[in-house]
This record gives sequence, structure tokens and C-alpha cells, in this order.
Amino acid sequence: MGLNDDKKNIFTTIGAFTSLLKDEFNKLPKNTNSFPSINNKKDIVPFLIDILKVVVGTDALKTLTGQLLTDFIDNIEPQLKTALKKQLLQYNSNQGLSNVFKNEGYSMPLKNIDVNGKFKTDPNSDSGNLLYDTSVPSFDNTMWQTIVNVGSYVEFGGALMMKYNEASDTITFKENPALGSTIGEFFNSVIDDMVIINKKEFLTKVMDSIYGSVTTNQNKTVEEVYQELQISKLIEQLIDDDDSFVISENDYDSLLQQAEALVNGVVYYDMGCGVIGATLPLSGMTNLISQISGSTDSFAIGNAVEETINESTANVQETADENKETIKDGFFQKLIKIITSILAQSLTTTPQVRMVLAIASAFENNNIVQIGIPKNDMVNFKIFLKCIIKEAMKLINEFIFNLVLSYLTVMLISVTKKITREKINQYLGIIKSLII
Repeated sequence: MGLNDDKKNIFTTIGAFTSLLKDEFNKLPKNTNSFPSINNKKDIVPFLIDILKVVVGTDALKTLTGQLLTDFIDNIEPQLKTALKKQLLQYNSNQGLSNVFKNEGYSMPLKNIDVNGKFKTDPNSDSGNLLYDTSVPSFDNTMWQTIVNVGSYVEFGGALMMKYNEASDTITFKENPALGSTIGEFFNSVIDDMVIINKKEFLTKVMDSIYGSVTTNQNKTVEEVYQELQISKLIEQLIDDDDSFVISENDYDSLLQQAEALVNGVVYYDMGCGVIGATLPLSGMTNLISQISGSTDSFAIGNAVEETINESTANVQETADENKETIKDGFFQKLIKIITSILAQSLTTTPQVRMVLAIASAFENNNIVQIGIPKNDMVNFKIFLKCIIKEAMKLINEFIFNLVLSYLTVMLISVTKKITREKINQYLGIIKSLII
């Protein structure tokens, strides 16, 4: 019996248990082959999501989205930092920092670490208010202060100093002289000072990937967004265990159309019942993020996202009303995939991770920074990227698996109780017949 058959049997068994509890055999999936995840051998998440949908029902995707945006991202910071340290702390960890890094520092074009052009947006602008969380210390906030204070070193945490040169549009990083550390101690200190997942910024990235509400207000060109989407596509391929770093012509065309849509603020999606256009103004995005960024209530967050879906598709004609559940499920499925992608990007392409990669490359190459065009760096840092993404995916897969397991456990307890009650009633009937 193969893996596909095992998956089919799981759905069949769950269906039988669901029927026993609901006495509604007609509501079961008639053909388990209808689940595409059965034939997907690499990615376990679609299979787990399909199980959730069978056990929980149509609200399963909303439930999962709410829990990913609360229980998951609120608690994974320590594991992400451990994963990052694991990849960066290598054979040279006990070596002292080079005099070049301590005295002169390492300089590089700002664009080489700012893959998505975040530092072109003022935190005090409407878009910047969503892109930055200025209420807490972070690398990005410190970087903005560095850019504002041209030519002056600004301290980040206890280990790092940075300075911006406006004429050359470069950024220089060097050790804080007060630290006096080894390579391992330096990276440990810098990573400890980082915020890998800031909830507000993470949510903004996720929702902007759906609607482009922020992107369209950043005055980015289609070409800039197109280049960013190519990096995201390569990250998604790595998640799917494809390290070819080759984007097909069809995907290039699709990414260009997506870039144009994001810049225009009207994004089109095929939800299985036709292509629909979704648009969410910046005010709507701001309202959503303000509602959910500080919330720990997964149910409330799921509902808030659902309301946003309804708002963003309000202008769709009759098709939306007739296929409301299909459209909603389609959006939630896209959200879950994007959450996974943004998680991977948080450990691979953010400015702070690009910064530590640049410094690490110089430590290993005679003080010469080996970081440049982001797409080329995907190949140069392939081992790091594959390993760190694998660590991130293990975390999210485990979380979804445990969620599925909790629902299956509840279902099995209910099934056991019902069977036990039926057996007891059966035995009581037999005993009564013997007595009477």
C-alpha cells in the first residue's frame, strides 16, 4: 500500500467517524481523490489542511489562520533565533574579530540589504506606520535613525554600530568597541538584540501580499515590485524543496501581472468560481492591523480577517454572493500559504538577516563582503537558505500537525463515548430481556 492509499484511508476513516457522530452519510466526501493533497508527496501542509476541513468544516481555514497569527507567531521567536544562530555559528566562532571590522567596518550598498525598499519609506508616513513598529526597539528602527543621522554612527544593541553615507548610498557596520568579542559572541549578541518576528510588521507583510494596500502607496515602480516578487518566488520554490533557482517563463509572466496589480492596488485571484478583483484601501488595512496586531484572541483575528475579505470583495457582482464560501476559503488558503512564505522570508531576506550574512561572508573572505544582487545571492548562500528554511518549515508544520491532532483527539473521544453508550444500552437491553 502506497502513501496515496494511506492518505485516502485516513479521509475514509475520518468520514466514517464524522458520519457516526452526525448521522449524515450524505454529507461525506464521495471521492477522496478530490483532495489534491493526496497526490502531493512533498508538502504535508495541504494534506493537514484538508484533514482540518473534513473534521472541523468550512471554518477550519479561518480557525487555522487565526491561530497562526496568534499562538504560532507569538511564541516562535526563541526557536527562530536558535535556528539562525545554528546556521551562523560555524568553525570560526572562537576567533577574534578582525581589526578591519573593529576599526573601519564593512561597507555595502544599502540596496543590497534592503531587498524590498523598506528604508525608502518614512516610518511617520501612512504606509510607514504599518511597515514599522516604532513602539519597540528593532534593527529596522535603528537603521532608519542611522539613515536620518547621515554620517554618524548609531548603536544597535550592545554589539553593533552602523553609519550611513548619503553620497554613496552605502551603509557601514562595525563592532561596538565596548564589546571586544569573538565572532561567536558577536553573532550571539546581535541575534539576541534582533526581533525576528514583529507581529505588526509581519501582519502588514502578509496582508499587503494579498492586497497591495501598502505597496501602492509607496510609489514603487512595477519593475521594483517585479524584482521583489521574483525573490519571493525563489523562496517559495525552496520551501517546496526546489533549489534550481529557475523561474519558468509562465511564472515570469504571472509575476509581472501580479506586480502591476499590486502597484495599482487591485489584485485579481482565481477562486475556483471565476477570477475576482480584490481591493482594500490603506485605511482598511490600517484598521485591520490596528485590530489584530496586539490581539491574542485567535477567534477574533479570524473573524477580523474574514470581515476584511468581505470588504475587499464587496464590489464583486453576483458571482461573489453565489460562491461566498468558495471565495472565502480561497482567500484563507492563500493567506496560509503567504504566512508560510513570509515566515521563510523573515529568516532569509530581511535587512537584518542580509546584514549578518554580509558580515559573516566578510569574516570568511579576508574582510571582503560577499553580498550583492539578491537573486544572485540566492545561489551563493544556497546551503544557508535551504537549512534555515527547513528549520522554519519544521516549526510551522509541527504547529499545524498539533492543531490537527487536537481536533482529531476531540473527535475520537466523542466517537468512543457514543460507541460506548450504544454498547451499554445494547447490553442493558439484553440483561432486561433475560430478567423479564
